[in-house]
Amino acid sequence: MRLSSGLTGKLSSIYWPSGEQLVPKGWTMGSFEKPLRIGVPAKGAFNRFVRVTHDPYRNQTLINGFSIEVFEAVVKQLPYDLHYVFVPYYGSYDEMVAEVHNKSLDAAVGDTEIMADRYVYAEFSQPYIESGLVMVVTVKPGLKESKFIALNAFTKRMWIQLAAMSMSTGAIIWLSEYATRNEQFTKNSFFELICSVLWLSVTILSFSHRENINNTASKLVLATWICVVFVVGASFTAVLSTMMTVPRLQPSIVDIEYLRNTNAAVGCNGNSFICRYLINVLHFKPENVWKINSIHEYPKAFEDGGIKAAFFVAPHAKVFLAEYCKGYIISGPSFKLGGFGFVFPKGSPLAIDISEAILKVTQSGLVNTLEKNKLYFSNCTSSTREADDIKLGPEPFSGLFQILGGIIGVTSFIAVVRLVKMHWTSIHDLVQKALIMHRIGMWASLVLTECCTRFGLTFSRGKIFTMNASHGEMEQNSTHPNGSQT
Repeated sequence: MRLSSGLTGKLSSIYWPSGEQLVPKGWTMGSFEKPLRIGVPAKGAFNRFVRVTHDPYRNQTLINGFSIEVFEAVVKQLPYDLHYVFVPYYGSYDEMVAEVHNKSLDAAVGDTEIMADRYVYAEFSQPYIESGLVMVVTVKPGLKESKFIALNAFTKRMWIQLAAMSMSTGAIIWLSEYATRNEQFTKNSFFELICSVLWLSVTILSFSHRENINNTASKLVLATWICVVFVVGASFTAVLSTMMTVPRLQPSIVDIEYLRNTNAAVGCNGNSFICRYLINVLHFKPENVWKINSIHEYPKAFEDGGIKAAFFVAPHAKVFLAEYCKGYIISGPSFKLGGFGFVFPKGSPLAIDISEAILKVTQSGLVNTLEKNKLYFSNCTSSTREADDIKLGPEPFSGLFQILGGIIGVTSFIAVVRLVKMHWTSIHDLVQKALIMHRIGMWASLVLTECCTRFGLTFSRGKIFTMNASHGEMEQNSTHPNGSQT
C-alpha cells in the first residue's frame, strides 16, 4: 500500500484510547450515572399505547404499551448504547413537547402526533405508525335492500333438503292413507295422483290441507313434520330479522357541516391537539367541543345524548372500535396527519438515528405484529359484518331430519305391506299368468329342440347344419337372400 508521504508498506494495528484494539460501536448517549430522561404521557385516554401503573407491593412504577415496545425495539437497532429512563408526565401532549424544548426532558415517547406547529419547538422521528383525523358516530338499523332477501336466510343445500323432506312427507302420507282405503286419497288418473301428492306436500307446510288424516302411522309422520317445521320456521324468522337489521347499520350523522350548523356537541381527547384542531381548523364553537379524558367515557357520552360524534386520530379510532365494536362506525372524510413519532430536542442527533432504526423495525414486520397483538385485538365480532356469514345450512337440523327420515321409512314399509294385502288377489293372478307363460315357453323350446334332433338339423346363428349319417360329418347349407343354396 502506498502512503501519502511516498513511503510504501502496510498499516499496523490501530490502538484506540485506553489501549483498545477493537473498533468501538460508536459514541454513547447518556450513561448509567445520568441516563436520558424520556417523558411518557401518563394521562393518555388510550392506555394501549402507553400504560402507567403503580405496583404498591414493590413500590414501583410500571410503564408498558405499544409505543413503549416499539421504542425499545428501535433502540436495539442503534449502533451504540443508549441509557435512558422513562419519566411519567401528567400534563398534555403539547406541554410534554414544550418540556422537551425546555430541556426538562431529553425526549418524549408515546402516541404523540407529528404536527407542524410542534416542529417549532422540537424535532420528530420518522413516524412509526400512520395517522389521520376521523369521526366516529353511532349507527342505526336499516332494512337490507334486496328483492329476494328471504331466500338468503338458508343455504342452497338447506332449501333443497327442505323441499325433498316436504315432498317425501307428502308422498308417504298420501300412500299410507291410500293403503288404508281413505276415500279422500283415491285418484283415477296418474296425472291426478301426481297433482294430489304435490299439493299435499305444499299444504302440509302450513297445515292447510283439507284431507282428513285417519291412519295412525300417517299421524305420526305429520306430528314429526310439525315439529320440524316449527323449529325450522323459528330459525328462519330469527335469521331473516338479523339480516334485515344488523348488516345494514347506517351512520346516524355523516356530515361535519350538519354538526356545525346544528350546534351539535362533539367529543375529543382532552389531552391531545384534536380539541384545538376542531376549533381552529374545522371551525367548531368552543362550547360545542367536549374534552373527554378516557376511552370508557365516550359510550356514556353518546348514550346520554351529550355528544353526537367523536373525533379521534385513526389509530385511536381503531382501538375504540375494537373495544366497543357494536353500535359505532367511522364516518365522513379522513384528514391526513403526520403520524405518531418520537420527540427530541432541536438539533439532537438521535432524531436521525432513531428514524433510521424505525425504518428497519417497520420493514421487519415487527410493528405490524405489535399493532395486531397490542392495539386492535378484540373479543367481540363487529356488528357490520355481512349477512352471508349467518346463512343457515342443514347441519343444525340434521338430527330432526334423521328422525323424520326414520319414521318415513317405517311408515313406507307398513304402507307397502298394506298395499300388497289389498291387491293380493290381483298380484296372485299376475304371478300365476307369468309362471304359466314361462312354462309354455319352456315347453315350446323343448318341442322345437326335439324336432330338430329328430330331423338331423341344428340351428346356430341363422345357419342350418345337416348331419351326414354315414360319415358322421356336419355339412353347412347357406341360404342366400334369393333362396338358392350352396
